This record gives sequence, structure tokens and C-alpha cells, in this order.
Amino acid sequence: MCGIAGVWRKRSPVGQTDLADVANMMRAIVHRGPDDSGSWNNGRLAFGHQRLTIIDTSRDARQPMQVQDGQGVLVFNGEVYNFKALRDDLRAEGVVFHTASDTEVVLQALHHWGPRKAVPLFNGMFALAYVDLRSAELWLARDRLGIKPMSVAETAERILFASEDKAILACDGFCRDVDPREVTVRLAGQYRDSGHSLFDGIERLPPGGLWKITHEGVERSVFWDPLESLDPGRIVGDTASDAVHVEALESLMKQSVGLHCIADTSLATACSSGVDSGLITALAKQFRPEVHAYVVDPQLGKSEAADAELTARRAGVEMRRVPLGRDQFLDLWPKMIWHLESDGWHGSRIALLALAQRCHADGVKVLLTGEGADELFGGYTFQAKRTRQWQFLSPPWDRLLPRGLLASRLRKGMVDPFSPFRSGPRADQVHARMRALSPELAFLPAKLFDRLEPVRSLSDRAFLAGCVFDLYSYLGDLLHRHDRISMAASVELRVPFIENALIDFAMHLPRRFKHRRGTGKWLLKKVAEQHIPRRNVYARKNGFGIAPELSAGAERILANGPLRDVMKWPAPAVADMIGLAASDPVSRMRLVGMDLFLRLYAGGESPDDLAGKLRTVAN
Repeated sequence: MCGIAGVWRKRSPVGQTDLADVANMMRAIVHRGPDDSGSWNNGRLAFGHQRLTIIDTSRDARQPMQVQDGQGVLVFNGEVYNFKALRDDLRAEGVVFHTASDTEVVLQALHHWGPRKAVPLFNGMFALAYVDLRSAELWLARDRLGIKPMSVAETAERILFASEDKAILACDGFCRDVDPREVTVRLAGQYRDSGHSLFDGIERLPPGGLWKITHEGVERSVFWDPLESLDPGRIVGDTASDAVHVEALESLMKQSVGLHCIADTSLATACSSGVDSGLITALAKQFRPEVHAYVVDPQLGKSEAADAELTARRAGVEMRRVPLGRDQFLDLWPKMIWHLESDGWHGSRIALLALAQRCHADGVKVLLTGEGADELFGGYTFQAKRTRQWQFLSPPWDRLLPRGLLASRLRKGMVDPFSPFRSGPRADQVHARMRALSPELAFLPAKLFDRLEPVRSLSDRAFLAGCVFDLYSYLGDLLHRHDRISMAASVELRVPFIENALIDFAMHLPRRFKHRRGTGKWLLKKVAEQHIPRRNVYARKNGFGIAPELSAGAERILANGPLRDVMKWPAPAVADMIGLAASDPVSRMRLVGMDLFLRLYAGGESPDDLAGKLRTVAN
């Protein structure tokens, strides 16, 4: 929906440098909201806002927005879909409204109820900054799973915050150093984008974060967390029939898609050949009869466009193909890295940028997608592998193992629940390295496994723990990608699976409703059977494949690039790394992507210049 920016002065009032920095931040993220802009300052605080008009496109809904007496001010990025219900509640308590926007509802809820009560009631995707001048408190908040972003940096005299890192980098005198540790962690294959910045001195407000800033400093808290919200008693006590759960999920899906279709502008869907986006597309047609769909159609390798059109025809939705050829892939690669502010390790990021640009060209401002279903409903093959690993430590198979060996493997499994059979000295070394590089994720599986102790089946516990773990890890990476790349083209991506009631419902489903007889997302597929072709519902999951030929040859850019210097590769090893990237497409995307990131942000090269270099070395 928008881009936000702000400066909080710790001691003195805001001055001309601060106001100039807010203006610079807004220019750096103008792509997030090219329709309008606004600013506000008072005392120690200055706000900036770039607007993408979605709900209530009138000027009355501009930001920064103030309450009637000026004692509360808000800048807000995202959508709170239950704003109409919240507005009714606030009106019943005497609050008067002057616009039809969700922004005013968010502002009045924060001001009337206070952030600690109001923020957990918001059902949607948001990152916001709200100041209560009555108490001189600045509040920063981010939605439950981090769909919308917030970057924060603290210096000796100021706290800077914005929707993207590049806005903070635009501030006068702010250091642009890249953090070598973060480079290392990403190259090690860790999912970090949503919660960590690659720039030294910039941190990300965590998903579910609620921070209070006063003259005394920053008080950090989290208003919602998957681990703390998980109630194993509900899972163990679930005796509902298949039919009851199918009906409940269909009702929740329709309710969520209906909320996500609220927009005073054009809306479309991204529809692959899979079950998730296909179901979203079919349900969206019920609320927006004019809706159409898009599918990326790579010109090299396998395309899912033909199968996606089967879903579109069944739903009665027009399908528009977005071609993606090799030259376009190379041209978009540096642009994707610039907006992502990371290495962009998978080619699907480039495909998404091509799709978002096509939406913008067609005048589409809102795009619905199917992300979140695999994490919530158990759709990944690696989640099933976690289940199989524990089966031989559970009755009756555990009787085949000597008691000492069984006890040893159980102890190891409790420490690392997703790999209980890993053995030998190297296994312990690998786990130790993971803990050191990313402790917030490395210790989490064991905590989740412990939380689910009432679930008697060890394999079920591992499966359910894995689904929740993926909300922290893999999904965070996907949501970061969604926001940065779609907003690069001034398009808002919405994710109907990530809705408060659906999250709660899915987190508390027993494993039998997620993975049954070799079928992942079992319950979701039962709902989808009624709406999209059965062939697509039960097709083998492939993810979004990008042909290696699209990036082939790009590894040659590593020969004289900055990555070798940051990683301190010995000269003889550079040729070996290039050879690895040439033979392994995954390594190629990650290594070249990180090299492009360093060229853009540390070397000052432009995306267009780098696109030309990629074309030269790859052809």
C-alpha cells in the first residue's frame, strides 16, 4: 500500500537535517507509493509517507493522518482487513469518523484503545508508526508473521525507521557498510531476509513486534509469536470429523478471500498450476467477478502456464501469460537484487518481478497470491521427511533397537528434532556451526518439539513442529520477497492464507489433516477439489522451477567481483568457486546474487550497468 519513514530525536528537536533526511528517505522508496506523499513533524519526531491508493482513494485518507485534536499521528503501510468491524466497535464507544479508509480506523483504535490493546485486534498486513503526543510515546508495530516490513537504525542522537533499508542508507552520514557475518550466514543457506539486514547498524522490527520509544529509550516486545500461541491441548483434543473440518476450512477460506478482495481499485491473482493460488483464484471470482489471473511463462525449461489455464477456465477467469526469456531474466536480475536488498537466491524472484511489472503496466494495483499454505497446512516434502525420521523411534519399531542405542538417538533427537538419525562427529560439528551462525533458529526446533510434548506420536510432533518452524524461517524469506519485489512495481501483494483465523485454525490441526497417506495439505486439497481441476489439486508439487539455462554463464562475473574480497577467497580458489557455480545452478544464483548485491550497495554500480555486464559474460 505505501512506504513510511521517520526520524526520532533522542534529545533536541528535529532540525533541517532531519527533515531533509525524511525527504531523502521518501525519494528512496517512492516506488512503494507513487500516487501521493505527505510529511509531518513536531518536537522530536518527523514522519514521511509515500502513498499507493488502494482503500478510500480520496485525499481525505492521506497520511500522515492525525486525530481531530492533533494529539495522535499515524503513518501506516499495509491493510487491516477487519477495519469495518473495528470501526463499528469504535463508533459504539463514541468515536467519530471522517473517511472510509482503514487508515483512520487504525489511527483511532490506537489512540482510543492504546497500542497494546489495539494492535493484536488488527487482522491484516501492516507496519506502522504511531505517536501519542499525550504521553510522548512513539510506537512501531509489525503484523504477526511479518508480511509488511520495517527497518530500524539507532545512532547516538537519533532513531531512524523506514519501510526499506535503502531509505535509511539515504540519510546524511549513515554508514553503508555491509555486515560480513550476514553475508556468510546467507551463503550458508539460512533464511534471514525478513528479520535481519545485510547492512551494519540496521535491524528489522521482528514479525509481531511492538516497540515503544520514549525519552528513556526503546522498549522491545512482541504481541504475537507462533511458539507462544501454540496450544497442544487443542491438537490432542481434536476429535472432529473430516467433514466438519472441510466445512470449517472452506468457510474460513471464503471469509479471508472476501476480506482480501476489499479494494477501491483493480485486483488480480497470480495463478500457477498448483492448488494454493488456484483455490485463491477460484474463490476471488466469487467476490470480484471481473478478476483476471497471471501466470509466468518461461521461454526456456518447463512452463506451468498450460496447466494453470485449466484452473482459470474452470473458475471462469481470464488468464494472462507473462513471458520470461533469457535476456529479460538477465536484465531484471540486478533490479531484483536492488529492491530485495539481499542476494535473491532463487530465480523465482526475477519471475515475480516480471509478473509485477506486467500488473503495473495493466493498471493492476492489488495481486492475490497463495503463499503460506505449505507452511500452515504441511505441503512441503521435507516436512514429511521429518515425520519418517521419527517413525523408527516410535512403537512398535523402537523395540527393534537396543535400549542404549534407542536412548542415545532419542537424546539427540530432542536436541535436533528434525534430524534424529544424524550421527558421527561431523553431525555434532554441523549442529554447533548452525547454532553459532543463527541461534534464534537453531534452538527453535527443540523448543517447538518440547511445546508439543502432549502429542504422543514422536513423528507427529516432529511434523507439526516443522510446520510451525517454517513460519519463522522459510515463510519469512518468501514474505520479504513478496513485499520488496511487488512494491518495486508499485503493486500490493496480498496473501489470504495468512489471516488471523486461518493461522490459528491451521496451527492447531492434528497431523492427520495435514499429511495423510502420503498426501500433503490433505485437508486443503479436499476443499480445493470443489473449485479447481482434480488434476491440478493432486499434481506432484514442483515449486516454481527456473531453467538453469536462464542464468548459465553468469558465474563468470565472479572473476573480478567484490564477493571474493569480502569472503577472502584465495586467488587459486576463485576459479574453483566459478566452476562450482557453473555446475550447480543453486550455487550460481546465490553466489552471483550476493556479488551483484555488493556491487550495487558497496560498489555503487547501477542495475542497468550490471545488466549489461551480465549479458556480456553470459553470452
